[in-house]
Amino acid sequence: MRLVKNFLLCLGREEMRPNIRHASPFDIPTIYKLLKEYRAELPYGFLSDADDEKYVSQMLSNLIAGQGIVLIAETDQIEGILIAGVMPSLWSSKHFFLTEFAYFVKQECRNGTSGYRLLAKYLEEAIKMKEEGRVTNFFISKMVNSPNLDYGRYGFQKLEEFWVI
Repeated sequence: MRLVKNFLLCLGREEMRPNIRHASPFDIPTIYKLLKEYRAELPYGFLSDADDEKYVSQMLSNLIAGQGIVLIAETDQIEGILIAGVMPSLWSSKHFFLTEFAYFVKQECRNGTSGYRLLAKYLEEAIKMKEEGRVTNFFISKMVNSPNLDYGRYGFQKLEEFWVI
């Protein structure tokens, strides 16, 4: 019932476009709750036993402080997140990648524009980081249970597939 109620709230906000903003340290408790929702939807029970709030909070703090990007989509509630971190290349100390860790929109808000707006802001920020020389490349991923999004439309090229045991 709560899901339906929240879905109707999101639908009723069609005229309210979600605001996309950078997270602040004050958002960490809410982001953590959203990450738990995200994890619950991961296929195969992946990371279902991982629940180290202190570690996640520190990781988010580092990303917010400049080691990556933590974006939030919100209207009167946080509807979605896109989290990415700057990672070194195995091949060169001069090459850094912006790697997406989590891209999630609450189930009841998925028929709106939050997901698209998060992706558009991520692209804007990633391109800026590339132009400034902070990263050489940036990545986005798609899980097997994600909508069939065509990231090629946004300039991405498929590089590889991940398999898990």
